[in-house]
Amino acid sequence: MDVVSVFFCCSRCLDCPVELQNRSMVRWDEKGSFVSRQQADLVVVGCGAGGLATAVRFLELRPTGRVVVLERTSKARRGGNTAWTGSFFRLEADGAPAADFSSRMLELSEGRTDPAIIGRLAELAQPTMNWLNRNGVATQSDLTYFLTSKGPRLMPVGGGAAIVETLAARVEALGGTIRYETTAQDLVQDETGAVTGVVTADGTSWQAPTVVLACGGFEGSATLLDRHLGERGHELSPIAPGGRANQGEGIEMGIRAGAATDGQFERFHGEPVDPRTRSPEALVMVYPYGILVDHRAQRFLDEGADTPDNTFESVAYRIWRDADQFAYVIADQKLVRQDIARAVLTDREPESADTLEALAERLDLDPAALVATVEKYNAAARPGPLEVDRLDGVGTSGLEPPKSNWARPIDEPPYVAWPVTCAITFTFGGLKTDEHAHVLDREGTPIPGLYAVGEVAGIYHHKYPGATSVLRALCFGRVAGEAAAARCSTPTTAS
Repeated sequence: MDVVSVFFCCSRCLDCPVELQNRSMVRWDEKGSFVSRQQADLVVVGCGAGGLATAVRFLELRPTGRVVVLERTSKARRGGNTAWTGSFFRLEADGAPAADFSSRMLELSEGRTDPAIIGRLAELAQPTMNWLNRNGVATQSDLTYFLTSKGPRLMPVGGGAAIVETLAARVEALGGTIRYETTAQDLVQDETGAVTGVVTADGTSWQAPTVVLACGGFEGSATLLDRHLGERGHELSPIAPGGRANQGEGIEMGIRAGAATDGQFERFHGEPVDPRTRSPEALVMVYPYGILVDHRAQRFLDEGADTPDNTFESVAYRIWRDADQFAYVIADQKLVRQDIARAVLTDREPESADTLEALAERLDLDPAALVATVEKYNAAARPGPLEVDRLDGVGTSGLEPPKSNWARPIDEPPYVAWPVTCAITFTFGGLKTDEHAHVLDREGTPIPGLYAVGEVAGIYHHKYPGATSVLRALCFGRVAGEAAAARCSTPTTAS
């Protein structure tokens, strides 16, 4: 059956002189199903920090431009990971990058993150915070959930949810459209390879000179987790409901369109959380101050290797890889007496008992094995007060694995324990981009019309430099929005 195209502009006729680019095109495909074609100046896939920043910045520069943001979830569930995170930024109170900002990003990636991207991110950080404030998102300095933090980090008042709610409202106030429950499935390309639109699951073809992918990584896809992390990848649950919507389609679409990849696909940003609760981001960041045991009641790592902000990701990874995805923080009253509320975000109290045997029974551990593990640790530990706000250099002697800091005996009952598992926050692998947010092909050349921001763009390797993920989404979202405005034929207005 031939494809028949019919243009609808009003109910009066089919041949009025309204410009066709401002109408919808409805057609029948070869199976007799309706397929629609919509025209825009910019199509953004994803309604998190990166996608919304892109749309707002474009509309600031092109007030009459036509923008559509495609979001696979409902309005109530929009925002991906952004909506659920506290969204700390590795910035000073005035928005300037922290002193170790660039060096830390390069160091933790072992030199594999593009220095040009790091440099651009540092350059854009303060202007982006100023822009965020002008658009109605206030920022403040606050303490993180690490007890060893030397100073506060900048964060939005209201966390990532405030970014999503405020910028989504700005998109609509500026004339943009957000289409909910609309899943992008593939990119449209012309004969030269340039990206000219997106096809959604309902058969709609959204045509635009610029497409920006901002739809997250693949932490919500059990299939892709198994493919890239190994057969146990599916055991990792997203730390928050927003991560479940990140199914990896943006990455897959980009690869089919000829994009190169970057970031370490077999690694991810994970965090130790309490599995007893359904609360999102139920972090348990006190593991350095006790011992961490697996389901055999055996220690399996150095809990005090460094400050928790430097080890929590690797500890979470080891819980998944080496402890069958379940472990327990064992401690005593020396820890309980500390002010640890900001380091334990679960809504469940720790398990508690007057003896180690009774605690083991509550945890379904072998009592004799737990007692033996604690006694062996205590023999190698050093008596003294527990100081949780700094590396104290108090390490074990003759113990394997060692404990390098905070090695105080566990001998003051009642004993306490928090179950911990590894939750995945986001994946590292994604599309290769440059410092202009262009998606690059396998020869390193920008694919015309295609940009990627946020988690869908792979930049991280080995270890995540904390408090940079939402920041880079916002910064490069603005970059992509400006690029889309420059590519648009709609008249511009000075910002």
